[in-house]
Amino acid sequence: MKRLKIVVGIFMGIFLIVACKDSSDKSAMYKKDSCHTCFETTKKDAKEIVERSEKYRFCRDDVAVYSKDGKSKIGMISKGFGGDEVGTIGDKVILHIEGYKQDGNNKVIYADKEFAVPVLTFDTDMQDGVIEIALDKKDIVSDENDIWSRAEFVYYDNCSMCHAAKNPKEHTVQEWDGIYSTMKAFAMPIEEDDKLIWEYLRAHSKGSFALGE
Repeated sequence: MKRLKIVVGIFMGIFLIVACKDSSDKSAMYKKDSCHTCFETTKKDAKEIVERSEKYRFCRDDVAVYSKDGKSKIGMISKGFGGDEVGTIGDKVILHIEGYKQDGNNKVIYADKEFAVPVLTFDTDMQDGVIEIALDKKDIVSDENDIWSRAEFVYYDNCSMCHAAKNPKEHTVQEWDGIYSTMKAFAMPIEEDDKLIWEYLRAHSKGSFALGE
């Protein structure tokens, strides 16, 4: 009987050590996930960052785009999207834009191969998925963080109240549409924050156009 008690005691000691370690690991993981500055850049993201030109410019908001000569408004571009600066004309910057065009749809350029994230919408038909457009200089920035820093904070602040917030790149934009629609009923963000969160998720979702956190 004494030997049995010793064996049981040893077993319980091992169990408690393993349980505490698992709990500690999970706590560290949750702490990392809930902090909006802790996500590490993936190898794929790092490669994309290297390949992205120093001349790449980002749109501050959803703004009008103009023809290459800067004279005529031809459509709208999404917040955070952009392209390489290839020239200037007056108060406008000319960007070289690349994206995906869906067969039969000559008015939209998408950021993703699944055609789930439209980023450039034209008033009239365009011919392919590579184009040069003009934007007002005041509407573009060279640092992506200037666009998303507040939205990132708002997302993690609102979405960490009940559980660890997920990295947006864990889900596609279609998946986030359903997830966020459900979860915002619990978080109840104000209207302004709701808009910022969805813009952030849309741009940073799996396969979308924003590079990272």
